[in-house]
Amino acid sequence: MKSFSLSFIFVVCLILFSICPVFSNFLVTPEQNLRLELVGSARDQIRFCKQKPLQVFGRNQIAPSVTCQFLPEVEVGLDHFFMEELTETEETQWAFYDSSGKQLFPTVSWEGQEPLNFISVVRSKRGQFGVQLQRKKDGAYFFYRTKIQNWMI
Repeated sequence: MKSFSLSFIFVVCLILFSICPVFSNFLVTPEQNLRLELVGSARDQIRFCKQKPLQVFGRNQIAPSVTCQFLPEVEVGLDHFFMEELTETEETQWAFYDSSGKQLFPTVSWEGQEPLNFISVVRSKRGQFGVQLQRKKDGAYFFYRTKIQNWMI
C-alpha cells in the first residue's frame, strides 16, 4: 500500500509539472497595445510618480524626492515617462496618483484575461520593465515582464 501511495504521488507530480511548468516560465504581457483605463479623474490632475520602495508587491507612497510627471492631455505610451538615460543604480517603482497624493489604479485587460488593476510599473537597474497587476475579483497580485512601449494611457 505504501509503495502505491508513493508511486501515485510521483505520477501526479510529473503530470502537474508537465502541464503547468511554473518554474520555467515568467508571466509576460501579450505583444499588443495595452490600454490603461482611468475612471473618475481628470487627466490634468493625474501624476506618474516614483514610489518609496517599501514593498516588492503592493501599494507604496510617493518617494520623498517627489519625482512626478503630470499626465499629458492626449493619450501617450508609458515609455513617454522613461525617455531619460538610466542613471539609477537600483530598481525603481512608478505609479499613478491624483493631486492629493492618493494612488490611482487604472484597469487593463486583454483577450483571455479578466480585468486587472494596474498597481505599478517596475524598472530594473538594467532597464527592463515589469508591471504589478492585481486581479479585481480576489485581489491576487501578479508580476508580468513587459515591453514598456506596449502600454498606453
